[in-house]
Amino acid sequence: MVLAEVKGVQAGPGEKAFGFLEVGTTSVSTYSIPVAVLNGAEPGKTLGVIGGTHGVEFASIEAVIRAIQDLDPMEMKGRLLAIPVLNGPQFEHRSAFLSPFDQLNQNRVFPGDPNGTLSHRAAYVVFSEVVSQCDALVDCHGGDITEDIDDMVLAGKGDDEEVNKVAVDMASCFPTKYITLFPVQESGLSMSAQKRYGIPCVTSEAGTPHNVRERHVEFHYEGIMNVLKYFGIIEGEPEMVEPVVAPKRYRYNAEQGGIWHSYVELGQEVKAGEELGNVTDLFGRELEAFTAPEDSTVSFLRVFYSVNCGEPLVGLVVLD
Repeated sequence: MVLAEVKGVQAGPGEKAFGFLEVGTTSVSTYSIPVAVLNGAEPGKTLGVIGGTHGVEFASIEAVIRAIQDLDPMEMKGRLLAIPVLNGPQFEHRSAFLSPFDQLNQNRVFPGDPNGTLSHRAAYVVFSEVVSQCDALVDCHGGDITEDIDDMVLAGKGDDEEVNKVAVDMASCFPTKYITLFPVQESGLSMSAQKRYGIPCVTSEAGTPHNVRERHVEFHYEGIMNVLKYFGIIEGEPEMVEPVVAPKRYRYNAEQGGIWHSYVELGQEVKAGEELGNVTDLFGRELEAFTAPEDSTVSFLRVFYSVNCGEPLVGLVVLD
């Protein structure tokens, strides 16, 4: 019987252990990352699951916490290594997109640097201590402070077609209508683990911080549980969907800053030519207007009133 360990956090067979991975220090405190080690009673695959890579994407965090609580290691074959909140600084400060400590996007600095600033060090600790032990990785995301994102999954696409196929299978374990194939790089997103370690990686996207919808929490949760079933870590057949792979997508950004007025709702089906919203100046004069180029579904919405030039407003996906 094998002991499971992540940098001092130890769980024997059939056990569940919690702890923190020290990353570095600020001027007044020590920054650490929470980790849960769930070690099955029998050997098997190891799945890594991350929540809160962006610390305000709360639906992802809640889903990972629920999975940690609901799973019984005595009924598992293999291991789950789970991080409920990777980006603690952003979580605590409720800041948008960037860590308040070093103004970096946590999901742009993998595989990290042990001698870098805190975001680099966090990425390094997660990759070297957690992801390096895994047979597959799920990174759960959603809308940040200004965003609302409906259910979708990114599947890593690299040079190994077998790994790519497993990544698409993992993405199909989520109740999604479509999958976006994302080219994996040497560095940047957590998905770079697919190139670095040769493991399949997916990124689930669903939710907004305002308010956290139960259906988005369930989207992430169901996906995690089905992926565990897919790898035989827990019993049962995974409920897998047959989504559209790599559909046509549209994303509209503001050319000028001003005030954003949305005319549509997340998940709404729109017809070609239908008005999506507009940007006005501070006197109410219209600067830009946006219409659907073809029949499609609203997959992304800006939820902030004010907008600066270059910022995203609305996204569409064609699911025909």
